[in-house]
Amino acid sequence: MGAKTNRPNYEPPVVVDPEGGLIGTRGSKVAREVPPDAMSDKEFQRLSNRIADQMRDTDTSMTRASRDRDRATPRDVSHVESSRLRGALPAEGEFRPTMSSRQRKQRSALKNQVINSAPESQRKALRAMVTDDDAGQWRRINWHLHKNAGDVQALEDADRQTVQRLDRLVQSYERGSDRTHKVYVSVRMPDRHPDVTTSSELPSTLQPGAVVSFDQFTVGHHNLHEVPGHNDPRYVVLELVTSRGMYMGRSDSVEDTSHLLPRGIRARAVGADAATYAAGGSHGDRLVVQLQEEP
Repeated sequence: MGAKTNRPNYEPPVVVDPEGGLIGTRGSKVAREVPPDAMSDKEFQRLSNRIADQMRDTDTSMTRASRDRDRATPRDVSHVESSRLRGALPAEGEFRPTMSSRQRKQRSALKNQVINSAPESQRKALRAMVTDDDAGQWRRINWHLHKNAGDVQALEDADRQTVQRLDRLVQSYERGSDRTHKVYVSVRMPDRHPDVTTSSELPSTLQPGAVVSFDQFTVGHHNLHEVPGHNDPRYVVLELVTSRGMYMGRSDSVEDTSHLLPRGIRARAVGADAATYAAGGSHGDRLVVQLQEEP
């Protein structure tokens, strides 16, 4: 009889996909551990989609509306001409205050103007995806968007139309806005991943230098203390300054500074630092991963 070899248990390597988990509420993303090849395949598909969209934009035989209809991800139509209204990521150690009443009122006024002047089809898409109490459409469509690396053309026709109608509503806000937005997004870590309290405990896919892609629509907040898990080490909080998306919050004293980010955002993690932030008359401290948007 030959001697038996005691081989150690082997677990294949995994990485954390920030959008790969089972979607619960609209308020945060849920991460999942996946094989590295799965992340690489999705990034290759995103690159292929970007190249196809760029080539389509040069096709003069099609109208702009036709080109936009056939795109994988929505066009960026945002603009910030004034340096005074062009924000930047906070410096290391900088305090994160709450959004001012003036800022809330300015953004809310534009939101109401855009929604009131939008076609009923776009308002219906907004209700189905964002404002209805039942988040079923949000979960199902966002799951399919991530499964297909953000390519809306891979969805069923009815879902594609819902997505593109919401795209156009968000773009209407972007055209009317002339300022950037500092938005916080929370990501719940997979159960097997340890708590995250320092930068060394971040998964590799959220470490400085990593590229983070949002295939899905994303709900963030201008006030850090409003994001789910802002004081929970099971969550990672992302900080992004962008001209993209649509303010969905309130203008009054009710604490709601929610902001809908469009699908197709691509950003690079450029820092991970401890941040002190305003939290309802007090303050909190937590790790924040800063993202710099990329074209």
